[in-house]
Amino acid sequence: MQIKNLLKLSFILSILFAFNLTVSGQHQFGIKASGGLSRITNSMDNPNATLTTPFVPSGQVGFFYNFQFGKFSSFGTELLFSQIEGKDILEDDLYTLDGTGTRNYIGHRKDDLYRHISYISLPIYYGFKFSRLMINAGFQISYSISSSGREKDHAVFEGENFSSDIKTNDINIKPFDYGPRSGIIYNLTSKLAIEGTWYYGLNNIQKGDPSFWKLKVQQATLGIRYILLTSKTTK
Repeated sequence: MQIKNLLKLSFILSILFAFNLTVSGQHQFGIKASGGLSRITNSMDNPNATLTTPFVPSGQVGFFYNFQFGKFSSFGTELLFSQIEGKDILEDDLYTLDGTGTRNYIGHRKDDLYRHISYISLPIYYGFKFSRLMINAGFQISYSISSSGREKDHAVFEGENFSSDIKTNDINIKPFDYGPRSGIIYNLTSKLAIEGTWYYGLNNIQKGDPSFWKLKVQQATLGIRYILLTSKTTK
């Protein structure tokens, strides 16, 4: 319920800023697309294994609205389709115990776990502009519309090779993700700009068992923005 209230509040603030600002300014509406890297960090602690969560390719595409007021300030919001990718690499050695309690090495296992999550995202941010450059910071809420996963396992056990490849259409994640978002925009022309963004999820998106997993989203992107419509208002 708390997440739903945050989403409603973010939407209401977007509408209020877009239609009720009472200063002279400029409205901009456009499209954007970007590619980059994402990862889903995993806090699982296994003393007998090594877990890494590298950054893997991801991206987002959508629309933006920007209201510039005064010489240096702006307010922005976006509606995005955001694709988040994650990968866990789990490696551990396999042992047996003999009657004296001595460990005997018998093999090695490597498990690659892939997660694919599609979100509809709503970032809201304030920007500070100097000349062609704008730096912004704000908050983003995302709602998951689909998810899937894949687990590829390979093991060498007593000299023999074993492998498996399992796909799933539901990776059991929570519907909402949220966290701070920052960005930098450089205007190449009056309509075209390049943009870099960074997002850090605060929410543990893992739902249900295993409860000791804490999965959090991180994403960095680089892309372009193109202004389709510009209008000026004076109130």
